[in-house]
Formats: sequence, structure tokens, C-alpha cells
Amino acid sequence: MDKTQIDEIKRRVDILEVVGDYVELHKSGKGYRALCPFHSEKTPSFYVMPDRQFYHCFGCGKGGDVISFVMDVEGFSFTEAIELLAKRAGVKVEKRARKDSYPNFSDILEKALKIYRDYLESPAGEIARRYLVQRNLPKEWWPYFEIGWAPPAWDYLWRSLSRMGISSKIVIECGLVVEGPRGIYDRFRGRIIFPIRDVTGRLVGFGGRSISGEGAKYINTPESPVFHKGSCLYLLNLSKNDMRNKGRAILVEGYMDAIRLHMAGFHETVASLGTALTENQGELLRRYARSCYVCYDADTAGQEAAIRGMYLLQSLGLQVRVVALPANVDPDEFLQKEGSNAFEDLLSKSLPLPLYHLEIREKFLKDLNVRKKVIEELLEGFSRIPLPDLAPFMSQIAAALEIPRYALEAMLLDFKANMKRGTEKKGKRGDFSVYINRQKQQKQKKHVTDAQEAALFSLLWNDPAKRRGLDEEHIFPLIKDVRLKNLIAALLNGESPEELEERWLKSGDRFPLEALALGNAFCQQFDEGVDIFDVISSSLKTKAMKSRYNVLYSKMLKGEATREEIEEMQKIASALKGGREDK
Repeated sequence: MDKTQIDEIKRRVDILEVVGDYVELHKSGKGYRALCPFHSEKTPSFYVMPDRQFYHCFGCGKGGDVISFVMDVEGFSFTEAIELLAKRAGVKVEKRARKDSYPNFSDILEKALKIYRDYLESPAGEIARRYLVQRNLPKEWWPYFEIGWAPPAWDYLWRSLSRMGISSKIVIECGLVVEGPRGIYDRFRGRIIFPIRDVTGRLVGFGGRSISGEGAKYINTPESPVFHKGSCLYLLNLSKNDMRNKGRAILVEGYMDAIRLHMAGFHETVASLGTALTENQGELLRRYARSCYVCYDADTAGQEAAIRGMYLLQSLGLQVRVVALPANVDPDEFLQKEGSNAFEDLLSKSLPLPLYHLEIREKFLKDLNVRKKVIEELLEGFSRIPLPDLAPFMSQIAAALEIPRYALEAMLLDFKANMKRGTEKKGKRGDFSVYINRQKQQKQKKHVTDAQEAALFSLLWNDPAKRRGLDEEHIFPLIKDVRLKNLIAALLNGESPEELEERWLKSGDRFPLEALALGNAFCQQFDEGVDIFDVISSSLKTKAMKSRYNVLYSKMLKGEATREEIEEMQKIASALKGGREDK
């Protein structure tokens, strides 16, 4: 897309308004602050600087402009973020023509969805329409959920797409058809079709429900360049705003469960596509909600499958509560029979994860043959939760386990330490420990950026005149961070900030924008009329002199300093005391 269009979008969009759609901002000095949307915190450390159109979090270090904010908070690519902001700004983005001879995957999937939806409405779709009515899914809801019907025919979809000139290669890669000994045939046949969209609303795959009783009840699109089951949540594109507004998500297993809850007014509901919860799905939930109400089927297998996923969600910072359904009833059936008020009552009676885990193991605690093993399992799970979050339930847990509270806390700390050592030693997955330890392992130590050096970079970024009149020899000795030296060199060599930013965002290099945001935030502390550049460069010069003095002083003590170095040290000492430095 054209650079001029990107500049126009940034001129028209106010970062304060965009960020304000995601977090509650409060005036603080020259800027605004809020709880960071990128990590869990109780004290606000996330700041937005409207005068510079940048944000920065002093807690996690994330920062940048309005484009990088949308990329981070929505999980968008650079292009997707630009397209969203363009719509907001009322700027028409002209896309460059593709070199491919066929549309992209999502375009193919959209064509397939239209075929499925049209077939549902056709005379041949009568059997599917009857099934939907029998499931109490009224016709007026079908367009809202974009429900379709894949006919039982061997290759109806493939023949329809091939007539549009779409190659078999791309359709196979999309997961819509399969190539077998008898040729190409449709993957979805005789199934109700549920489209799966990602958080941006882009169509990435399908789920298909058999109505004949033959084969698997549900099948999904296989893994493809656009569909990754463990990174999708059904109806998230429709739910994310309600999740954000209510501060909670309701998590169910199946398509019909999620649809029924939406129809009943619980628009913050998503489905996990019947798979074990993944860290990617957990991160999506945490992005939009503070708490998650898990409402899986009440059968024993469902409980066992859900417990690991719930500890994963808790380890990611979500407050997990478990909704207890009657035996042998799923959310869809419960709502049809009891109604939305009864379900709301279930939500109000939901149990926090520690108490739920304790409740489903309570009967086993009385069995001396398995008691020890069950206690170890419970303690292992509880140790995944920070003690402050576990504190409200400690008395109940201690009573149920018949362990004094002080001893319980000590045991939990021991479990934490043992699991940490075990994970470091084995370097492989455990039952629950994988979830929290994987995060720690993936977090690489970041080289801490000096705020004053970052501020010097931001001042040069924001002032073209300063860049043109600056001598590299005067600025480079003040900067220790090699990364910042390279960025400043790029600016002083004539590369424009706009071109650099676009390159960084497209390449995924977050350091420059985070350093820029840190520098902008540092500059906010100065009053109007202060020559910030002079103050910071003088401070960095003094810091560099002190550092050099310490090096020389150390050499002198060791008897390694030359006469010239001793003279240099004396000059630096004089300058630091207020004397003039010889030039």
C-alpha cells in the first residue's frame, strides 16, 4: 500500500481514541495512564502520550505508535492493522495487484461458504433445514451465524469451484477437498457447515456436523496456512467486544453450545472447537477478558479433559471459574430446557478453579488407597496459582486436606521449587508444570535500554532540523547501546522515520518502536521551554565522563595507567567538579 496513505491514516487517527476502546484511560500529567492490556497488573504502568501519538508500558516494556498498538492488541499483521485503521479514518486503501493467478485462501473459503449457504436455501437443502428447525435453531438466525449445508454429493463443491477457474492445488491446500484413488472429492459431505473466522473476521476454516449419524459427528478443516485449530476460538470475532465490555468470557466446547448461548444473550461466549485448550487460545481470551467461565459438558471425561486447560488459563492471568451443569447435559440442552435466567444462576454459583478441583476430588480424599496421590495432584495444581490469588481459598483447602494452613503454604512453596528444578533438569513437559514453565522458558532476557539514550533517539526522530545540524562525532560517544547507535546512524544518514517505521513493523522488529516510546515517555517529565536535548545530552556526557574516570582510576590503582591516562583522569575530575574541560 502507498506510503502517503499510511501517513494520512496516522494523521486522521488519534491514538488516545483507539487505545481508549480497549482500556480505561485516566489523565496523568501530560498524558494518560491505564492498566496495561498486554500483561496482568494491579497498578497502572501503561501510558499514552497524545502529543507524540505514542504509548509505553513501564511494566512489560511494550510501546510504539497507533499501528503497533493495533498489531499487538489484536494480533494483526502490519497490513491488517493498516486496513482496520483505514476504515476507522475513512481512508480508502488501494492494494497492490497480486502476482498470483488465483485469489488468496480466504477468498477461496468465502466462495465455498457462499456455495454452502446457497445450497442450504435451495430445494435440495430441505433435509438440512428440517434438522436445524428440529434443533430449535430458527431460520432468522442462520444468516447471523452464516450456517450452510454441504450436500452428500461426492464432489459438488469441487465441481462448483473448478467452474470458477480455481485450481485443484489451491483447493486441496485450503482443506476443502481431498485427492484420493478415485480422484478429487469434497471433504465436507452431508454436513451442517459452521464457518470459523479469526479474531479479525477473516474466514480461515469450517466445522461440519453430520446429520446422518455416519462417520465422526464433527470434523474440522485440517491444518493449513490459514487454519490452526489451536489458535482459533469459534465466534471470537462476534464476542470480543462483549468480552471486553463485561470483563469475562464464557468458554464452551461445541459450535451449537456457543450458538445457543449467543441466542440467549450471552454474547461473550466462544467455543474451543472441541480441542484441548492451547496457550494461543488462552492468550486470545486474556486479551479481551479478565475472567473466564468454563462451561464444559458435565460428564467425567469432560471434567478430566478440562482441568489441565483451566490451569493453563489461570497461569496466563485469567481468573477461572467453573460452571457446573447437571449430569449428562450440555449447555445447548440446558438452555433449551431451563432458559437464560437459569443459566445466569449457574454462572453466579460457579466455583473458582481451586474449589472446583477440590470438589471433584473430595470423594477420593476419603479413600486411603488413593488419598496421598490425590493430595499431591491437588497441591501440584494449586501451586500453579500465585499465593495472593489462592489466599481467599486457603482455609477451605487446608480444612479439606486436613493440613494446617501454615504447613499448606510451605508445601505449596516446596511444590513450586521442586517443579521448577524438575522442569529445568528434564527440559520436557509435565502434567501441569508445562503451562507456567513454558512461559518462563520462552521469555528471553531483554537488554535493558537506558531511558536517557532512548530519549536522545526520540528527540532526533521527532526533529528533522536537529538531525540535519548534528555531528555524528558529538552524539555517538554518548550512546552505549549499539542498537540505538545503529538507529541514530540510520536517521543521520537520511533515512526517513516513516520508511524506517514501515520496515520495522513489516519485519516484526519491535525494539526501535519500544525504544522510541520509552524515550518519548522520559521526555514527558520536562516542563515547557526546557531544552530537553541539551539537558539529556549534558547528562549523558557527564555519565560517559564518570564511566571513563572509573576505568582510568581502576587502572591507576593497579599501576597500569600511563602518564597520559593519569592526566586525562585529572582533567575529567576537574570537569566533573565544575571546571572547564580542555579542548
